[in-house]
Amino acid sequence: MKPGRIIIADDHQVVRQGLRDIFARARGLAVVAEAADGAEAERLALTLAADLLLLDIALPVKRGMQVLESLRAAGNRLPVLLFSMHPAEQYADYARRHGAQGFVGKDEDEGKLLRAIRRVLDGGTAFPRGRSPAATDSPFAALSRREAEVMRGLLRGEPLATIADRLGVGAKSISTYRRRLLDKLGVASNVELAALAARHELT
Repeated sequence: MKPGRIIIADDHQVVRQGLRDIFARARGLAVVAEAADGAEAERLALTLAADLLLLDIALPVKRGMQVLESLRAAGNRLPVLLFSMHPAEQYADYARRHGAQGFVGKDEDEGKLLRAIRRVLDGGTAFPRGRSPAATDSPFAALSRREAEVMRGLLRGEPLATIADRLGVGAKSISTYRRRLLDKLGVASNVELAALAARHELT
């Protein structure tokens, strides 16, 4: 296995500790830095000598997909392996098209994570099998019908109460749908949702 200097970007300390423990047992891997938010992850990726950025999607301050896009826009070619609780079908193809080298779910075992890291360090990619590069790269495909309806209302700038009246449900239900769709899309606010929609030409 090619030696690798890894930057870990995850907002949960227990996850970072667990990853450090895994890499400490793996020959040739070393954690050179950790980030708890996306802005710090991007700064570290741009300034440190590293071989891999292990990047969570749902990061505060700057989301993981935004970090990936910013790095590639800046010409930074540091290999990025996404490591997320979000389903691969939501993000794998989008990540591939925007310059990531792989995607591993947080529900996978230690062996699969290490195999993915080895492939990326050796110059390959580590995306889930059964996904075609030609498949849709839209992260919105995983939304339910009701979540998509709520999202359209949010993108029009409608208050939650207005969306609730139009859909014939309670405002609390709309708040739940909003939180669920933001989590699925890996964004933290209506502003980030609008920016993601604009990148996909939904607005």
